[in-house]
Amino acid sequence: MALGILLLAGCSADGAPAPSETGTVQDGAAAEDSRPVIAPGTTAATGAFVDTSAVTGSVSIRVNDTGIFELVVTDLVVPDSSAVQFTLTADALSPDEQCLDSDWRFGLGQAEQGHDPSVPLVFPIGGSDGIGQGDLSFIREVVVTRAASGGAPDKACPIPLLSHAPLVWSIPDLRPGLEVIDSGPVTGAMGTVTLAGAEPATYTVAQGDTLAAVADRFGIALDDLFYLNPRRSPNPEDSHAFTGEVLNLSRTNR
Repeated sequence: MALGILLLAGCSADGAPAPSETGTVQDGAAAEDSRPVIAPGTTAATGAFVDTSAVTGSVSIRVNDTGIFELVVTDLVVPDSSAVQFTLTADALSPDEQCLDSDWRFGLGQAEQGHDPSVPLVFPIGGSDGIGQGDLSFIREVVVTRAASGGAPDKACPIPLLSHAPLVWSIPDLRPGLEVIDSGPVTGAMGTVTLAGAEPATYTVAQGDTLAAVADRFGIALDDLFYLNPRRSPNPEDSHAFTGEVLNLSRTNR
């Protein structure tokens, strides 16, 4: 059985230094009794590989009988029958994308050389208490690359793509009623806010902030703040606040 490997970049693309730690809080959680549950057997997302000259096949993310999300790859054909690797990414890729350069990617397993297209491939991802607080809809694409050969990677394109499959999600709103409203700076939440229209979009952590105070400032639970930031590095549910860290507050940009 394949195991997923979460790979997160430690700094931003422009090479900015890692933020400094400023505070820590106790774990918190929002009320869950009104949240929808994705039933076992549900197909949560579907997609197909865009570059059919390199790879053909379809993908889906489903919930199995034990409540675990799985990636299912069907009708996979690799023209040269080589072994290939599957990775999830939170970035939306252009149709002609050649390289994977993502600050959030989750490595799954691989199809061995000479894979039989009639045999579906199934890779476990995680349960409802795992990645993304059990809402994987922030994952945008399934990427297929050649399996590692042991050679030195190309520095200009360390992860060359064979193809990728954009995901179309069909799950209910798993955080109904989640609304982010800025009540203004308070002790422990003195950072700056950017807006998308009239809605808070991001929050930049100030020295001395705590995540609990930041969540309180915006009228949400700490658990909701974690939910809105599944791409935090290195651990989305790290209870520390870091000076200079930019937190997402937009459900659209999750």
